[in-house]
Amino acid sequence: MKKQFYFIALLAGLFSGCDPAPATFNLETKNFGPNAVMTIQSSENSETLKVENITNSNQTFKINIPKKGYAILKTEDGIHKAEYFFYLDDGNYKGVLDGNNNIYPLKSVPDEEGEEFVDFYKLSDHMSKSILDSLNVAELELDQANPNNIMERAKKADLWREKQLKLKLEIISAFAKKYPSSTHTLFLLERLGTVEAEAKNYLSIFNRLDKEVQESKKGKALLAEIKQANQMMAGSKMPAIEGENPAGNKFDLKILKKINLVSFWASYSGKSRRDNQTLGSLYEKYKNKDVEFISVSFDKKRDSWLRTIKEDKLSWPQYADFKGAESPNAKNLSNYNVTYFFLIDKNGTVLSNNDLSLDFVDSEISKNLAGR
Repeated sequence: MKKQFYFIALLAGLFSGCDPAPATFNLETKNFGPNAVMTIQSSENSETLKVENITNSNQTFKINIPKKGYAILKTEDGIHKAEYFFYLDDGNYKGVLDGNNNIYPLKSVPDEEGEEFVDFYKLSDHMSKSILDSLNVAELELDQANPNNIMERAKKADLWREKQLKLKLEIISAFAKKYPSSTHTLFLLERLGTVEAEAKNYLSIFNRLDKEVQESKKGKALLAEIKQANQMMAGSKMPAIEGENPAGNKFDLKILKKINLVSFWASYSGKSRRDNQTLGSLYEKYKNKDVEFISVSFDKKRDSWLRTIKEDKLSWPQYADFKGAESPNAKNLSNYNVTYFFLIDKNGTVLSNNDLSLDFVDSEISKNLAGR
């Protein structure tokens, strides 16, 4: 009987020891309108972990089974919206949520990883103030614009938005220098999502990180993305197009003209088929103006590829290697995207370092033909 008692006690101890401690939030909330709500979501999969009405008072609530990792705290009151990233773990969080102020709300967090994240936002607030003030003024002026000055004010607001984006990279760089062993830098760069336009700056920041961070799973994934984007930056030589055309001939740079639109498609993609119609019209417009179109398919079946070329009346050069997602073209040229567009010159040098929207292909071809 005594042995049975000890066994039950041991099991109880084991199970109680496995119960995770909650994440407890003690927040002062103020200056929110009626029906204001705060939401906490996982940043990994957008799963909602908690929803609370904002009462403009001292509020306490818990997430009983916190999933360790990056999370988002969102607020909304029908007029204003805000969101803040933080590192979620069990323990106590304290701070102030102010509907009139977008300063980072968390002041006290339970672990070192969370403290590093809080420090990032302190750094961001310190470095951003002057640009944010100027951007707010520019956007207010744009809201109050009239037909006579709207273009001028829109251009001014765009300029400050561009400066803000550059500043965000500078802030992440400063954080990486201060915390080279922190994986938060990888998360922040991923969330910023400008690797295709800022590949060189991304690589510079990545090189500041400790070797252990660089060689982590997320580090290796980000480096691969940086390398792919870097080789497709404006001024870089386009990687070779693999495969052959319907006649069985391999791609040759000799077919290039002054300006060349390279596009990626697949016969099984409805969007690709619709885009083919627009490309057909554009090709007729430019085919006699020293412009060439080159399409690369990710089809795996030659018959489907050839049938679609005929049905969609694709009269410009077509290539495919029939390897689908395993195609070097997918990895090296379009970062696995279908559809995808970019421009190159007669030497195969990339002219546009971002995936062009089909809406802008026409204007970009015209600009490059005119020599910008």
